[in-house]
Amino acid sequence: MCAEIQWLQSIGEALAPVDALMSMLSGFALILILTRLRVPISAAVIAGAVAVSLLFGQAPAATGRTLIEGFFRLDMLLLAIIIIVVIVLTQVMRETGRLQEIVASLRLLLRRPAVSMAAVPAMIGMLPMPGGALFSAPLVASAAAGADVEGSRLSAINYWFRHVWEFWWPLYPGVILAMTLARREAGVNDLTFLRFQLPLSIPMIFAGMLIFIGSHSDLHVSAPPAPAGTKRRLLRATAPIWLIILIYAAGQAMISGLKEWTGLDLSVEPWGKAPITLGLAVSLIWTIATSHLPGGKIAKIFTAGSIYKMVLIVMMVMVYKNAVEAVDAGRLMGEELAALHVPTAVVVAVLPLIAGIVLGVAVGFVGASFPIILPLVAARPDVSAYIALAYAFGHIGQMLSPIHICYIVSNDYFKTTNRAVYLRILPAAAATMTGAVGYFLLLRWVI
Repeated sequence: MCAEIQWLQSIGEALAPVDALMSMLSGFALILILTRLRVPISAAVIAGAVAVSLLFGQAPAATGRTLIEGFFRLDMLLLAIIIIVVIVLTQVMRETGRLQEIVASLRLLLRRPAVSMAAVPAMIGMLPMPGGALFSAPLVASAAAGADVEGSRLSAINYWFRHVWEFWWPLYPGVILAMTLARREAGVNDLTFLRFQLPLSIPMIFAGMLIFIGSHSDLHVSAPPAPAGTKRRLLRATAPIWLIILIYAAGQAMISGLKEWTGLDLSVEPWGKAPITLGLAVSLIWTIATSHLPGGKIAKIFTAGSIYKMVLIVMMVMVYKNAVEAVDAGRLMGEELAALHVPTAVVVAVLPLIAGIVLGVAVGFVGASFPIILPLVAARPDVSAYIALAYAFGHIGQMLSPIHICYIVSNDYFKTTNRAVYLRILPAAAATMTGAVGYFLLLRWVI
């Protein structure tokens, strides 16, 4: 018995330097195991949140308070409203034939179904809305109509290409936060940040082509040139989307202007969600008003049970994120890696990667890792190379996270499993990270 106790103590001592990391990965593993056992994802995520909180030393009562506080946060309620509006707007556009018109026009203009399937979520990806993959999923499915395409491939295409601009597109909250921290901690201005981040989209786009390997030959057949008026029909059909983007951009410009002129910062939660919420609301009202759908049909869309099932899943994900933040997991993991004297480039890559996998959201991995890694590289002349490496690995981390909202809603829509979609996107993720490392080395050599 004494020998067994000593053995357990030696294991504990060996793991002590990475206690936070092991605790975080244990909670992460629990989520994976439970979803594998077909436990509802909302219940699995809550179990992971409880496990993380307890493993980090929070008392059961404190854990309960953390979960309750996370559930009733104002930004949580706004997120629920956003998800409801996104789903309802999608349904209204489907009922009025707008989605079909978008897909038909894109297929005519792009000529190959495979190109349309990638272009649709990429276009929707210009709009940074939580769970935006749910918006593009019906379009991807329609673009593949007539071809025998597996649900896992459809979900992987929808999910992957939805996020190809998230390295640099300045409407994304994660990019905004990263720019703010890079400017404050490392003196990197916004234009420089965007200039060095933009090329990261290239390897991700090309890596996404790996998802199409082995797909149905019909997806690659080139059609005749599009007839006259196709572009005009596409612009008309996508009007609700452009309306959202315009209002969102105007709202962000107004927030930036107020901060510059008055010092009032409305970019923080919950006000930061105001532009996208307003844009979605106006777009939905306008789309319903011009749809000529009967009131009963609209009421049926609003009361569909699938909407509120999705909202519950999203809210549980945000409760998990709140639990991770409450135990200060990002800072503790960073300190552990630094104490082990891991090379700077490895810390800069690995910490955002882990944070992305664990948190499943860009603001999460930026907020958890950038305050730790930026002081390590702020004085270097090639600081922009390290920032690009950090963001690239953090982004791929969130793309591999089973609690990424877009991953969840896309898999749910196409009725596929985590494992099946992982097998589709892992090669693309590996290729993207390889490209990011190559870009990092090139920048270090050039700068």
